[in-house]
Amino acid sequence: MLCPASCLPLLREMAQWRCLLGWHRHHGVSTGVTAGAGLGSEVRVVVGGTTRPICRTNPQQGSKYASAGCLLSLHHSEKPEHEEVCEFRPYTCPCPGASCKWQGSLEAVMPHLMHAHKSITTLQGEDIVFLATDINLPGAVDWVMMQSCFGHHFMLVLEKQEKYEGHQQFFAVVLLIGTRKQAENFAYRLELNGNRRRLTWEATPRSIHDGVAAAIMNSDCLVFDTSIAHLFADNGNLGINVTISMC
Repeated sequence: MLCPASCLPLLREMAQWRCLLGWHRHHGVSTGVTAGAGLGSEVRVVVGGTTRPICRTNPQQGSKYASAGCLLSLHHSEKPEHEEVCEFRPYTCPCPGASCKWQGSLEAVMPHLMHAHKSITTLQGEDIVFLATDINLPGAVDWVMMQSCFGHHFMLVLEKQEKYEGHQQFFAVVLLIGTRKQAENFAYRLELNGNRRRLTWEATPRSIHDGVAAAIMNSDCLVFDTSIAHLFADNGNLGINVTISMC
């Protein structure tokens, strides 16, 4: 279709097209707009029967989580990447494994855990002992505990995976039941103590929006193998000292 008259003042303001606009008034050049299917519009000029593009406009679109509070406007090609990490996307159940498909708001996470995962123990205080029992169980195993302090809840996770046949690894991490920004206000320390031995990991807790899998994938957690676990275990039980502090 032909470019409406309202477009021409905008084009005249572009110094690089002034001569072209002046030229087309004397030589019968027409301007037009070609619309792409949801990809923006392309402004073209027709010179002597030949169509030449001038510029392409790419309208921005709101996030699909706009109704939840996301105010960003993004180019369509940027939306998928943003929406995977958007702070306003629904929270999933933070428990390890894929069996629970629950989704909801941040405020609904703790009620969900207390109702659907009643077996998870919650300990009060900034310094506790996370006891993982029967660490010699075969296959992939998860141990989960909650820690409540500073007015927040933290999820403590110890996960055992078999990376390849005969080689098992343990991954221990602390997640905040909260946003990434809230997590930056805290630090945690995991400590294994044994006979004249100590293994310590200190880090910023991850938000449950990131999840356990992301921490393990990025090695942002305490990692040790079976032989190390046995150095600190007592009759197949492993005690991990967990300390939460405010930054």
